[in-house]
Amino acid sequence: MSALMLKTGELALGQSPACHAVRVLPSLLRRLDLADQRAQGPVLGLCRIGVGSLWLANLHWKVPPSFGQSSGGGLFKYSESVSRHSPFGPFTWITEQIVLPNFQFFGWVTLISETVIAMLLLVGYRTKLAALAGAMLSVPIMLSVIYYDRADEWSWSYLLMIIANLGVYASDGGAHLGLDGVRRGPAQAATSAIRAAGIVTVAIGVLGLFVSRSVAFAGSRVALLGSDAGFVNDNGDLVRRWELKFLWFNPLWALLTLALGLLVLLGTRLRWGSRAGGAGLAMLAVVIMAMRTFDYVRNDGAVQAVATASNAAVWGALALAVLLPDAALRRGSSASADAR
Repeated sequence: MSALMLKTGELALGQSPACHAVRVLPSLLRRLDLADQRAQGPVLGLCRIGVGSLWLANLHWKVPPSFGQSSGGGLFKYSESVSRHSPFGPFTWITEQIVLPNFQFFGWVTLISETVIAMLLLVGYRTKLAALAGAMLSVPIMLSVIYYDRADEWSWSYLLMIIANLGVYASDGGAHLGLDGVRRGPAQAATSAIRAAGIVTVAIGVLGLFVSRSVAFAGSRVALLGSDAGFVNDNGDLVRRWELKFLWFNPLWALLTLALGLLVLLGTRLRWGSRAGGAGLAMLAVVIMAMRTFDYVRNDGAVQAVATASNAAVWGALALAVLLPDAALRRGSSASADAR
C-alpha cells in the first residue's frame, strides 16, 4: 500500500506545472538561441542595405555641373558656410584654400564617391572597404554642417552615420545577403544571387511604371520612387520633413528596367540572358550618369533639377549583383571542364 502511494505521488509530482516548466524551459531556450543565430545574418545584411540606402537618398541634391555654386545653394551652400561657422581651424583652411577654389572638381569627387559607396553597400561587395570609406567621408560632411547657420541639421545624425558605417565594417555585413558572401559560397549561392537580382530589378521596374504614369513616356521629366512628404506651417509655407528620394522614372526607364530584370531571370535557365541583362543594367548606369540631371516633377507641381546619380548607383549595383555571380559560375564551369 505504501509503495503504491509513493508511486502515485511521484506521478503527481511529474505532472505538476513546475516540473513541466523545468522540462520545457531548456528546450525553449535552445529554440530561442537557434532563432537568434539564424536571425543575426539577415539582420546584419539588412542593416548594411539600410546604410547604403541612406547614402543613396542623399545623392539627388548634389546637382552637377555647378553643385550649387552658381545659385548659392546645394552642396556649395554647406561648404561655403564653413568659412563662417567652423568647429575646426585646419578644416576651415582646407575648405577656403583648396575646396572652394576648385569647387566643381570637389563636387564631382563627392558625387562619384558617394555613388560608389551607395552602390557597393547596397549589394554588399567589397563591403569593408566601402563602409570604411563611408565612415571617413561622413567626418568632413559633419564638420561642414554641424554649425550651419540654419537649425535644420541634426548634428547627431552624422555621428550616427559614422557609427553605422563602422558597424557595417566591423560586422562584415557583405557576408550576409551580399555578394561578399556569395563569392565565398558554393555555385548554388551564385545562381540564387542572380535570381534574387532579377526579382528585385523586375520589382523596381514595376514600381517605376506605377510612379511614372503621370509623366511623358520619354524625356527629362521624371517622377519620384520614394517619399517627399511634408506639412504646411502656420505661415502657409510647405515644410518638407520626410524625404527619402531614391529613384526617378519616366515610363521608358521603367520599361527598360523591367525588361532587363526579366532577361536576368531568363538567365537562370539560359546563361546568356543574365549576361545580357547585367550588361544592359551597367549600360543604363553609365548613360544615366552621363545625363547628369533629371527634371523632377514634385507633388506640388514645381519642377526641380536633381542629380541622376541615385539611378546610376542602383542600376550599377544590380549589374554587379548579376555579372559577378555569373562570372563566378563561368569560372566554376571552366574549372570543372579542366578537371575532366
